[in-house]
Amino acid sequence: MRLFHRADWILYLFFYAFLAWLIATLYYSLREHRFVNCGALDLPLLLPHGIMMGLLILQSYAGEGGIFQEIFFSWILTLAVGGISDFLSERLWKRKVRRELRFSLLREFRGRLLFSFFLTLLYLSALVVLQPLLFFLFSLLPRILLRTAALLLLLLLLLDFLLIYVVARWGSPETNFLERNKLGLGRRISRRLWERLYRAYPSLKGSSEAGIYGSDRMLLGEGTVFARGLSLEKLIWVLFLCAFIGDLIETGYVFLTAGILMRRSSLVLGPFSIVWGLGAVVLTVLLSRMEKRGAFPIFLLGFFFGGAFEYLCSVFTEVVFGMKFWDYSGMPFNIDGRTNLLFMLFWGLLSLFWLRFAYPPLSSGIERIPPLIGLILSWCIVLFLSCDMLVTAAVMLRAVDRKREPKARNVAEEFIDEFYPESRIERLWPNMKFLSEGS
Repeated sequence: MRLFHRADWILYLFFYAFLAWLIATLYYSLREHRFVNCGALDLPLLLPHGIMMGLLILQSYAGEGGIFQEIFFSWILTLAVGGISDFLSERLWKRKVRRELRFSLLREFRGRLLFSFFLTLLYLSALVVLQPLLFFLFSLLPRILLRTAALLLLLLLLLDFLLIYVVARWGSPETNFLERNKLGLGRRISRRLWERLYRAYPSLKGSSEAGIYGSDRMLLGEGTVFARGLSLEKLIWVLFLCAFIGDLIETGYVFLTAGILMRRSSLVLGPFSIVWGLGAVVLTVLLSRMEKRGAFPIFLLGFFFGGAFEYLCSVFTEVVFGMKFWDYSGMPFNIDGRTNLLFMLFWGLLSLFWLRFAYPPLSSGIERIPPLIGLILSWCIVLFLSCDMLVTAAVMLRAVDRKREPKARNVAEEFIDEFYPESRIERLWPNMKFLSEGS
């Protein structure tokens, strides 16, 4: 069974080239408060980034190296593709090149290395949390539709190259239909982005300040505070930061008590323990009205909440995914091996520590983030964690199902079996046990 065909790969390339153009458009729109025409093509594409992702998809499909070898190879490939892209742009389209998100943004060699490494991490992150979702979507579409779309896009790209060549050699002041549609799309995206920001901060509308930095200075001058109180944005940041901090705490605890450096993350990408993040969010909501209460009521609430939360999380992972991530059956005063008296005491102390010492400075730190930058980053966090959790859920479900049905029944299962075999599952979640294997 083939994981993807040539038409799929071509569509992946165009998708990531468009995504790169979209990100560049949003970036310049935020920075300059207007649409900036990015890219050397009249199509809304930043082709070098699409080519880079296409090469990484092929390399990840064929490669057997470890994570560090994969990062190093991808970094070298990014540098090579970036250099070739710069050379061709400067030689062939001197008159067409505008400001764009490209590899020559940092001219110095050290800057180029750092920027290319940053791009490499973005590419590999997209490969882990976005490409599987894209693959699943394409596997559901009819093959004839994918082939037709790939052929039409290639013809449009060829036409774009011919138009650019004519303009570069003989010159023409007229804007062709491809560029007109690109400019119209870019302006609509820029306008709707700022309309969304105006709804969040109405005082920005009609302001003389330009760009996200100037607008943030104006909002801060007015006394605007990002994520004031117990807002949705505040809880998003609490989830993200506490998932990260919780993963570090668990990793350090296991290392100090067992002498083992064990991965404790819940997700396929990044050091994030979602249980800790969700626990912090629920604790924040529950304890928000108990700031002036005594220590014992706070401890008592955390004691019972922590036990119930840990118990329910264990039930959820066992019922939904058929997996057991922790088992306290060997500890005294345990409840079905899902929680125990000692850890419930820890939850009570943690609640007291969280409300009295940890949450106030964390909340103040979040509120010091510039309003517009904080709002944009909140959207990015939601998008990233949503994709990461969807891919994680698909990998977990297939890992359990593979025990009963080792042979893949469709291309989506074949994809997971290829990129997430048993050896990789064990590295991702070394403490996990399948219920089908017993305790």
